[in-house]
Amino acid sequence: MVKATINKEHYACSVTNGSHDIIVDEPLELGGTHKGFAPKGLLMASLASCVAITLRMYVDRKGWPIDKIEVEVNIDAENGETIFLEEITCTGVLTEEQKIRLEEIASKCPVSKILAAGHEIRSKVL
Repeated sequence: MVKATINKEHYACSVTNGSHDIIVDEPLELGGTHKGFAPKGLLMASLASCVAITLRMYVDRKGWPIDKIEVEVNIDAENGETIFLEEITCTGVLTEEQKIRLEEIASKCPVSKILAAGHEIRSKVL
């Protein structure tokens, strides 16, 4: 469960999962107060962090000598479809085969799977 609450301040939302709290907002140029990630940025952060964590788990299990993993995510559109572009940088020595394997593993993180599949969203105003 995640709950977002917004009052009259444009457009800062307090978001909680019951254990952790964050602020999600819009940038100043869109009328927000720029107190936190914009919603789309938070979505990209979810994908980037999930890929990074998944890859860290994999390389640790394999014993590959990777000191740092950085995942940069951008959003683009092609033919009316949203495309998530991931650039993954690993600090360490990898063979070409290992790089290809990490690209495959990146697509298996839970957030990647959710975003890649079509999902229905049901809203109900109480």
